[in-house]
Amino acid sequence: MAEYFPDSPYVVDNVGGFSEELMLLLSTSATKNYNPGEIIYLQGEPSKYFYFLKDGKVKVSIFKEDGSEKILAIQENNTFFGESAAFDRYPYFATATAMLTSRVCCIKIEDAETLIQKHPRISFLIITSIIRKLRLLGLQVEDLTFLDAQKRVVHIILKLLDEVGFSTKDGIVIEKRLTHEDLASLTGLSRVTVTNVLNYLEKLNLISKGRQKIMIINKDKLSSLMEEPT
Repeated sequence: MAEYFPDSPYVVDNVGGFSEELMLLLSTSATKNYNPGEIIYLQGEPSKYFYFLKDGKVKVSIFKEDGSEKILAIQENNTFFGESAAFDRYPYFATATAMLTSRVCCIKIEDAETLIQKHPRISFLIITSIIRKLRLLGLQVEDLTFLDAQKRVVHIILKLLDEVGFSTKDGIVIEKRLTHEDLASLTGLSRVTVTNVLNYLEKLNLISKGRQKIMIINKDKLSSLMEEPT
């Protein structure tokens, strides 16, 4: 069996085994609370900080001029964000928005660099987070390039159940308050297309839809749809 790599766009931990280094890094940070819908940083804004989410939920998205959105990641506790743009001094390439009331540690880039010189292992903590993001973005590009609409939706469901699903007597539940709009943005599809695919999967008795949650009834049969010719 192939080794599992965390590649879900729902990121619940990108720290790894660097708890001591994390404590050192956060000792230089300032904590700020954000309300739902509040922007933490904007796409195109100069990058002066990167961030660590202590509590809450944050989405990282790219917006077009017409207002359309592509969600790159939805993040919960114990995750870094904004670090990919921070150290090259270029502007943020995405926008981070609080989805729930969120407690965020704001880490100034210069302070982090000074600390890394004294404690080089902190750099591995940051590299671990960035590599996770690179893997995630690469796999999203692969999906957008090679998969049709049905397979994109199936693939995102399979990723989510590995990362944030939990087993019940009836099936595996993804209960993370993901709307059809969220799934559309994650897959690069329209909301109508996502809804049609989910309805089709439900008709096949592979999934069951609830209010902002999905239950996978038959994971093996759902996975087999990825093997069908495009």
